[in-house]
Amino acid sequence: MNKIKLMYDVAKAMKEKEVFIGSLEVEAKKDQVEFFALKNEFEKSLVTGQVKVKINTALDCEGKQIKHESTSEFNLQNCCGGKHHHLRKHFHSHCCDEESGCCCTGLKGKLSNLIYILRLIDKVKIEELENNTLALSLNIDEMPEELMKHIHGRFQHCMSNEDSHGQECCSCMNDLMSTEKPIISLNMQLNQDRAIDRILVTAEGKQKDNTDQIHEINLRAELNLKW
Repeated sequence: MNKIKLMYDVAKAMKEKEVFIGSLEVEAKKDQVEFFALKNEFEKSLVTGQVKVKINTALDCEGKQIKHESTSEFNLQNCCGGKHHHLRKHFHSHCCDEESGCCCTGLKGKLSNLIYILRLIDKVKIEELENNTLALSLNIDEMPEELMKHIHGRFQHCMSNEDSHGQECCSCMNDLMSTEKPIISLNMQLNQDRAIDRILVTAEGKQKDNTDQIHEINLRAELNLKW
């Protein structure tokens, strides 16, 4: 099966969807003790711009426990104007902050990332299931240095601009991203139309703290979509 063609079919199928309904669940552990959990139930119409979101988060970082629950409903139909335009401009200015490591690395860096993405696609394993559905799997044992620099830069920027609770959350997640040689597994289920039904990502690695103690870091994130 042509993997590039399959990725094209997936992108095309997802682009044609008008309503996205689903849930995202994330769980992070340090030495088998959960320190971050998130559950996001969402519904978004690309036609009307109407969005409904229910979010539950729990954070336990260095003895500080934070829980948050919220339900929101809003419309993004006019997102290209008014304050949304300001937010987009604000976001763009942060993304191009060279000091935070978030700025694009030029043509050479972009080509290196493109080569890395193509290499990942080549490593994807495809299993044909019943009813013409597909299961995709991928194991990632290394990431380009520039990509890791970008990720770390985003978290450092988050920590410098968020409020105290946001900084604590970003600090914990930054610990997660600072693991040495993380091993990442990705599993995806596609339906008959080649739209995504489910994505499961797991990551594990080891982290050394300021006292040179080694800790095991584990992450599990699952996205389910209903069509």
